[in-house]
Amino acid sequence: MSRMATGARLVADWYHPVAVDSDAEKIDLAVAAALGRQAIADFLAKGDPFAIRHQVQITSFGGSGTTALTRSFAEAGLDLPPGPAQWPHKHLRCPPTVDEVPAGFRVVYPVGDPRDAVLSVFRRGIQDGHWRGLHQIDPATPTPDRLADLESFLAAGVDDFALAEHFEGWRNHPSGYPVMFVRFDLIDEAWDELATFVGLPDGHPRLTYRARASDWTSTPPEIRERLDVIYGEFAALIDSLPAVQVV
Repeated sequence: MSRMATGARLVADWYHPVAVDSDAEKIDLAVAAALGRQAIADFLAKGDPFAIRHQVQITSFGGSGTTALTRSFAEAGLDLPPGPAQWPHKHLRCPPTVDEVPAGFRVVYPVGDPRDAVLSVFRRGIQDGHWRGLHQIDPATPTPDRLADLESFLAAGVDDFALAEHFEGWRNHPSGYPVMFVRFDLIDEAWDELATFVGLPDGHPRLTYRARASDWTSTPPEIRERLDVIYGEFAALIDSLPAVQVV
C-alpha cells in the first residue's frame, strides 16, 4: 500500500479519545477527535501529505517536548509542516532523502527519557493511535493485546513503539540536510543554539523546562523495573547526549 493510501486509511483511526472521568470531558474529547479526523481528511484531499515544502520540521518519537517546541516555532512564524498538528511529520519514522526536501531544510529532533514518554502515552490512553502513527499502520491491522494497558505492555516486555529504532533512523538520516538533536530536559542550555539553527527572531520568548506529569521514577518499584528492562539501555544513551548536537 502506498504512503498516500495508508495515510487515507489512517484518517478514521488517527485520533483516539483520552481516558477521562466526567461525561462532559468525554463529550469534549469526542468533538475534538471528530474535528481532528475531519482536518486530516481535508488535508489529504489537497495532495500528498508526505510532501516536504516546509523549511523547518520537528520530529520525535513522542513525549519529549515536541508539542511545546512546535507551538513556540509556530508563534514565531517559522515555515512548519502545514498538516493538522504537523501530521504526518511530527512522528515520522523514515527520514526523507535530500532530493525530497527543499534547499535550507532542517529538522529538530527533541529527545527525552523513553520511560517517561511511554508512561505519558498510556496515561493519556493514546497508545493505540501512537503505535499506528509511529509505524503508519493500516487501521485494519489488529492492535496487539499487550497494548491494551500499561500493565499488559510491561508484562510482555516488548517495545512495540520501537523508539530506539526511530531515534537511530534519524541519527543516521540521509546526508544533505542537518538534524539537530535537543535534550528537552536541557532546553534552557540548548535554547540559544536551537534558536539560531531554526532562525527564531531576536527577542522570541525562551522555552524553559518544566517537570513532566509522567515521571517514571515516581512509579512503584515493579513498574520502574519493567520499564528499565525495556528502555534502560536506550535511556542511558539519551542521558549521555549533550544538550544539543547537529548531525
